[in-house]
Amino acid sequence: MNNKDFRLHIEEVKERFKTSKKISVDDFNEFYKEVFGDIKKGTVSWYIYELKKLGVIRNVSRGQYVLEVMEFEQSEEYIVITIDIIKSSKIDHRSFNLKLENHVKKLNEIINRKYEHNRTYSISQGDELQIIYPFKEGIGDMMMLTLSHLFPFIARYGISIGEMHDSLKMNSWEMNGPIFWNARDQLEKLKSASNYEGLIISGFNKADKISNNIIRLINRSLGKITDKQWEAIRYELSNQNLDETLRILGIGKSSYFERLDVSNLSYILSSFEAIFELMQIRRKIN
Repeated sequence: MNNKDFRLHIEEVKERFKTSKKISVDDFNEFYKEVFGDIKKGTVSWYIYELKKLGVIRNVSRGQYVLEVMEFEQSEEYIVITIDIIKSSKIDHRSFNLKLENHVKKLNEIINRKYEHNRTYSISQGDELQIIYPFKEGIGDMMMLTLSHLFPFIARYGISIGEMHDSLKMNSWEMNGPIFWNARDQLEKLKSASNYEGLIISGFNKADKISNNIIRLINRSLGKITDKQWEAIRYELSNQNLDETLRILGIGKSSYFERLDVSNLSYILSSFEAIFELMQIRRKIN
């Protein structure tokens, strides 16, 4: 054991918090006070920094940590998407609720048909919806499928990636844990959003920062998509029969693919794919 390990009492930290789902700064203050007696909070903050640097702990949210001792390759991770409709309070609530329920019903039908898992969106508090699904399919296809089915409603969204510490339920609003709190925290940071805005968090700061820079560019593209382009995107990502789609839209094949091209759908999906790939290796770059 080197001097740093001895000073930080790493093995004791692991033993003390091995069953803790989250460790707060106060928990560390209490632990090191028991070890050293009188100790300054600034010194404890430095110890926390050293523990993070050594890979003993990692952030899951502001001032909250977990031990980095799991074999992540053997544990399944999930994606939580929490969405809030912008300016919904300015719409007649009865009309809005009915329209949103219809949008989400159609969206869930597509999700059930398109993906192997049976996770679907659930609505809460009138204008918020949420889904949880395994960290396998990616993010972009689900996000664009969702936003295209919600249109003309404009949404802000929080995406969280991590392990789940609760049993799976069909209604994700009945579940709890850091992965849900983190997604919610991202939404809270976007209270003043007036157009498409989103944030992602995984607890790995460097990967999160890079990913959110990409999302910022994605959201600029989302804000430029026209009504007819959203319509084409919705049918394209729903895996509808092309001839049937053209008949419903009343356009030719060239016009259909032109709408998809001008919407920058391929750029948006590839950007989301870059985020997904980054999240797959995030532990190696932090």
